[in-house]
Amino acid sequence: MLGVLTLLVIGAALLTGPALVLGDQDHVSTVAAMRDGSNYYALISGIVPSGAFAGRLVPLPTLAVVQSAAGMLGTTILLCAILASILLIGFERLGELFVDVRGRAIGMLLLLAGVAAAAFLAIIEPQAGWSALLAGWSLLLRRRSRWIEAAALGAAAMTIDPAALVVVIVMVSIALRDHEAREAVAWLLAAALGIVTFLIHRSALSRLGIGEVGIGPAVPPIDVVAAALLPGLPAWLGAATWMLALIGWCVTRSALAERVAAITVAGTLLAFVPGMPSAATLTIAVLPLGLVFAVDGVASLIRQATSRRRITITRVAR
Repeated sequence: MLGVLTLLVIGAALLTGPALVLGDQDHVSTVAAMRDGSNYYALISGIVPSGAFAGRLVPLPTLAVVQSAAGMLGTTILLCAILASILLIGFERLGELFVDVRGRAIGMLLLLAGVAAAAFLAIIEPQAGWSALLAGWSLLLRRRSRWIEAAALGAAAMTIDPAALVVVIVMVSIALRDHEAREAVAWLLAAALGIVTFLIHRSALSRLGIGEVGIGPAVPPIDVVAAALLPGLPAWLGAATWMLALIGWCVTRSALAERVAAITVAGTLLAFVPGMPSAATLTIAVLPLGLVFAVDGVASLIRQATSRRRITITRVAR
């Protein structure tokens, strides 16, 4: 098992290419033009044929409309409110995952690192970052008796980035497996809202003669994750860290861990589809927390591999 885990981490590191620098100036310029009174689809019809949003889905107007209406100050306040909410609910959920205070402290630091990475992603790659923040918030908020708010956040994430459909599909699948019919219906309604929104957006683009995916090369998902998780550091280090964190969530037995691991794997596979690189970063806000479980799991495997069975013989005189 230790050998398999080592090969997975090394394999993820070897799959990376040159260090990727993320950034979406097309969205920034679109929001700036909308604040000056321009129409969203009129702007799209002019910038997409010239190479805007290359290699990714032409974004839905949801986030641009909200940011243009809220302004810079309103957008900053909204972002800070979401970050604070994720940290508060995350601190509460850490009590379910860790028994001792030291584990909770380390877990809180790693959760803070994941939230900071998602916030940075929301600044440089708004579509991917905001949907990742909402997806992470939804994962932490979801409980057996509290899934309406989580489903609503999943629907909001889908109206920003259709790649968030992965979150909804995983949640529906697990709810059906656990015979939670009402929760499954809520997630199906969230999926329906996101799909209808995307179809309306696609219809608007088709009337303009524009495809759903911008013209340009697709970006490998491992490179996207590495650049988002540890920006500015070597890509192989970010990919290895991502794989180790994913292993940590896979070896942990909890409802949250099961969902985080499933969404991470499914999102990475979906990211290979042209235009969907953002699917690989959907769990970035909570993914670094898995490093705690990975270290504990690897240490347990090492102890089992190096321990020797001792047999004690006791002689009793009768």
